[in-house]
Amino acid sequence: MQILRSLLLASLSLNLVLTACSPSASATLLAPSSSTPSPAPIMPLTTLAPTSEPAGTGIPAFQFLNDKSELMVISAVTGQSLDSFTPIPIHDFYNYSFAPDGHTLALVANTKLYLIDLPTWKTNEYELGLYGWISSIVYSSDGSRLAISSGEPESKIWIIDPSNGKITASQKADFSIHKIQFTTDGKALMAYGPHIASTGVAANAGVSVGAPKAAIYSISDLALFWSTELNGIRDGTFPKKPDAPITDNIYQPGSAWHYEPGTVFSSKSDILYLVHGDKDQLTTVDFANQKVHTLNVQAKTSWLDRLLAWTAGIAYAKGMDGTVKQAFISPDGKLLFVGGNTEKVTMPSDSDLNITDTMIGLQVIDTEDGTLVTKIDTEAIPTGLSSDGKYLFLAGWKNNDRNGSPQTDIYDISSMSLIKHIDNVYLTPTRSLDRNPILTSVEYTGANGDNICSLAIVDPTTLTITNQWKRGCVAWLTTP
Repeated sequence: MQILRSLLLASLSLNLVLTACSPSASATLLAPSSSTPSPAPIMPLTTLAPTSEPAGTGIPAFQFLNDKSELMVISAVTGQSLDSFTPIPIHDFYNYSFAPDGHTLALVANTKLYLIDLPTWKTNEYELGLYGWISSIVYSSDGSRLAISSGEPESKIWIIDPSNGKITASQKADFSIHKIQFTTDGKALMAYGPHIASTGVAANAGVSVGAPKAAIYSISDLALFWSTELNGIRDGTFPKKPDAPITDNIYQPGSAWHYEPGTVFSSKSDILYLVHGDKDQLTTVDFANQKVHTLNVQAKTSWLDRLLAWTAGIAYAKGMDGTVKQAFISPDGKLLFVGGNTEKVTMPSDSDLNITDTMIGLQVIDTEDGTLVTKIDTEAIPTGLSSDGKYLFLAGWKNNDRNGSPQTDIYDISSMSLIKHIDNVYLTPTRSLDRNPILTSVEYTGANGDNICSLAIVDPTTLTITNQWKRGCVAWLTTP
């Protein structure tokens, strides 16, 4: 099951920020539906005979093999690789981004930048000397600029002209950049990340040594316009005994906390939202006005309730070794969808490691005032929104058992009601080579380490499984 979890993380963690190109969805929410729709029928696994199909219906995906990894194109009809698209070898860490028009895929791997014209599969390679953990790669809204950031061991930003693959500006940063995005006017680059130790065991463990930071840079030369430390936000690994020396013991159960806030840029303005990992708070970084504001995330209350709450303290998470959150934003920028999990690790004996994984459910938060619009008790996490902004996908495992089968719930955003439950799929949104939206799934079904997965295609309009096969495992590319 660890293989499936790695594949899903590879597909989900690289591009979580939604763009503003999707139609707006209504922000009026109702209580979740009490009725549970009947599970969709699951098509039997079949080996489909090769059929003639338009090349544009192929879907790009990463295939991880023992001796190599590669970017390939998989048929949406047969589930097999399309021979007309030669696989592109991929080594080391990678990250990617689709151009705003969906025509080009920008991929960073092997210290190189690959610009791939998806319909023709024509690939231009540029040796740019990129290094480190490539934390983010984004296009400007008009597609005329590409920004790339590395997080550790040394943080750096590059601005690239995608028409010729040339670096037009580069700059080192004094914090570990995790997320970047161009401003709405395309003239500046916004950045966020924690301060991570730069050497030794502390660096390898990702130990944070200060408050996270937000900054904004000029596009022309990456000169720093403004920056601020975000005190009160915990992002990274923190020793439970602050004065204790950092050694390999930090990996032992009970030695450290680990928190990751849900972070997402606005789809409509130059704002970054951070949902704290260790408490129910929302921090808003307004880059245009150079302001930071933090609110408690709580249900709407009367004036009397608010008066009585003035003397109440913040309730911190207790007894957990850490919390990791993911956040998505609605196309109109008004709502945050936040999920995640808390983990507690114990070692009952010298050889046993016990991990208690508790899902935090789904929170829907008003971005304007931090109001908790609704909360849904679920063992799943948000994996994306549909291309038209109407649906939210929540994927997880039956009975929260990572060794079991996956399942996906689909919610209507306008009412936050459950409209579809599909067993045996872990849905993520992507696009075919012809830029049409499509939903994909991967389920690990191998035994004894066999690299066998069940792949599925789900029609984004009818929300039904159209094809399903068994083959070697892949990680689908996710798209906004």
